Amino acid sequence: MGTTTGHLIESVDGVSLAEVGASTEGADVKSMPVSQNGLSSELLEELAALAAEKVRDGEGLRLMGEGGLLPELAQHLMQAALEAEMDEHLAAEAGRAGGRGSRSGGNTRNGYRSKKVMTEVGTVMVQVPRDRLGTFQPRMLPKYARRTGALDDLVISLTAKGLTSGEIVSHLAQTYGMTTTKETISTITDKALESMAEWRTRPLDAVYPVVFIDAVHVKVRVLSTIL
Repeated sequence: MGTTTGHLIESVDGVSLAEVGASTEGADVKSMPVSQNGLSSELLEELAALAAEKVRDGEGLRLMGEGGLLPELAQHLMQAALEAEMDEHLAAEAGRAGGRGSRSGGNTRNGYRSKKVMTEVGTVMVQVPRDRLGTFQPRMLPKYARRTGALDDLVISLTAKGLTSGEIVSHLAQTYGMTTTKETISTITDKALESMAEWRTRPLDAVYPVVFIDAVHVKVRVLSTIL
């Protein structure tokens, strides 16, 4: 049986959240083959069946943007990662405090705060867990971050291809259902420019090895054939 200790799992707005104060046993966890990304074959088959059902029902299959399958998956995966980070954080603090609980000054969960995040598959809403002492700093989604790094890479790639800020805003809205502004796009590209400026002004090494390779290519006719 799969067991989750330290908190119950409840669903709020379609997202699985943790609740302090108890342990619960989940459904049987089977040993299944997984893909290169760690996805079980059973999960992949369920997703394929869901896609086929939507197509048969005439709903169509939307992958990205509002109502898409990928943003929903991203939401649940990001939520699970945040919950795991909080569990790891509390376990580490409990170890440093000698296993003390909240009554003796230790740290515990303290609810959630909603956060809208722009990702490369669309905008998702996650519930970021909070701790009583306010020391939790999630690595996957830093405190003031409103975008994922992959989205920044996408914007920089589109900029490098010659799209203007307005065209990128329109592209993100049409393809990913994302509402953003030209100012946000400029902020992302400005970060890239700052990195380029740092690279250009970096201190140079004392010696740079250089190898010159020179060759002469001569065409030779042999029995009416040019080699």
